[in-house]
Amino acid sequence: MINTKRNKIFGVFGALIVIFILLVLLYRPVIFQEGNPWSQIKGMVQLKFGDSDIVKLSGSDNRFMTESKNGTMIQDFMKTKGYEFTEQMGSGYFFKSTTGQTAIATHRYYSRYYSLWTITEDIKNEENNIFNELRECLPKSDMISHERCNELLATIINFNDCVRAGFSIMKSNPPKCTTPDGRTFIQGD
Repeated sequence: MINTKRNKIFGVFGALIVIFILLVLLYRPVIFQEGNPWSQIKGMVQLKFGDSDIVKLSGSDNRFMTESKNGTMIQDFMKTKGYEFTEQMGSGYFFKSTTGQTAIATHRYYSRYYSLWTITEDIKNEENNIFNELRECLPKSDMISHERCNELLATIINFNDCVRAGFSIMKSNPPKCTTPDGRTFIQGD
C-alpha cells in the first residue's frame, strides 16, 4: 500500500517534470530570445506585483521593461529625466532636453504583454552631433564632402551609433538600423 502511494507520487512528479521540460523546449525561442531570461522574469514580477509602471532590468544600465498596453509610459518616464518627446521614427522615440542633450528610446515587444526599451542618452550638444554633420555632407556631391561623410560613416560601429546618427530604425525583432553605405546594425549586437 505504501509503495503504491509512493509510486503514484513519483509518477505525478515525474509527469510534471516531463511536461515542464516539454514546455521549455517548445517555447525556448520565446523564453530565451534575450539570452538568459532571469532579468526579464524579475522585471515581469516587479511590474505585476510592484507599484511602478516601468522597471530597470538588472544587469543593464539602459534597458527597461513596461507592460505593452501602456504606450505613453516611456514618454512620461523620460519627462521625469528632463527630456521632452520630439518625434517617433519606427520603433525609435526621440527626446531632447532643455540643455540640448538628446536621447533615443527604442522599443520592441518581449511578449504580447510586455515591452523592452533601450534608452540611449547622447551627452553631446546637438551642435556637435554626428547627425548634423552627416545632414550637411550627404546631399553634397563634391569630393571633400564625400570624404568627410565617409569618415563620419566609418565612426558608426554599432546599433546605438547608427541611431544617434539619425538613421531610421526598422520595425523588426530585434530592431535594425541601416547606414547609407549599406551596413546594417542589429540592436543588442
